[in-house]
Amino acid sequence: MNKNEIDNANNYLSKFARLTRNVLDDKELISLSQEKTLLDDYLQMEQLRFGFKYEINCLEMLDLDNIEIPSMLLQPFVENAVKHGISQKANDGKIIITFIKQANDLVLTVTDNGNGFDTEKKNNGLGLQLSESRVELLNSIYKENRFILAIKSTTKGTKISLSLSDWI
Repeated sequence: MNKNEIDNANNYLSKFARLTRNVLDDKELISLSQEKTLLDDYLQMEQLRFGFKYEINCLEMLDLDNIEIPSMLLQPFVENAVKHGISQKANDGKIIITFIKQANDLVLTVTDNGNGFDTEKKNNGLGLQLSESRVELLNSIYKENRFILAIKSTTKGTKISLSLSDWI
């Protein structure tokens, strides 16, 4: 808006409005299709600010409209990838999100090519702690399905994998 980029500003505001409506909608479960749309909206908004590239890849045999997951499940990991991973890299930054099926498990990954972080070192931020607490809570709610969070980080980037056991 400050740069008089009317089309970009309108595009940003419409995506922001849809994202806000979804957060306020407060559904416990949403379809993978809805999750994909929300992540796409969020990443397009942030892309306008930082200029990075991203992909959202889904295995063709996944029925995105009929598989539901807890709402906003990947959002915190994607936000961390933008904020801590690639925001400083501008056009060289890249985030890849994948939805795949492995046996009866649904595996969701968020990968960035940022500088990474030491997974053994205690971080001051609340984002990862809150995400780990949410995974614990989901495991207490969905007792027959396990949510397994795996974090790998090197100086070449970070990969977050969230496996939903026997979900499909």
